[in-house]
Amino acid sequence: MGEGTAGVEPRKLEKEIEHLRTRLDRSLAELDRRRHELTDVKLQLRRHPQVAVGAGVVLLALAGGVVFAVWRAHKREELPAKARRIRIAIGRAVEKPHKVARGEAPVWEKILAAVGTTVAVSLTKKLIERAWQKPHM
Repeated sequence: MGEGTAGVEPRKLEKEIEHLRTRLDRSLAELDRRRHELTDVKLQLRRHPQVAVGAGVVLLALAGGVVFAVWRAHKREELPAKARRIRIAIGRAVEKPHKVARGEAPVWEKILAAVGTTVAVSLTKKLIERAWQKPHM
């Protein structure tokens, strides 16, 4: 009698194992084929041209936005633009001086700032302590 087979014939067990191996081999081959297809850029571009066009449009829009932001920042730094902004700011300060600098902060604002600072310091300390702790083995 077979030891540990619990009444299963050795030939039948070998056939079942061979069948499972064959199924596993087929599944692995299919996964490998799909992986190759997924990483084949040319194939994906042929299959999904709309996605490629959409991604290109998004990239162009992002690049255009960056170029515009850089151009705008340079324009703002030119002397006439700076002088105009300063003139406007001085005009506002002269018209409404009470809005330029306010007096003492209200009590509720001081309390809120103190609580926020305390919470931030406490969280930061805990995060640093966790980062420096050695992992338990």
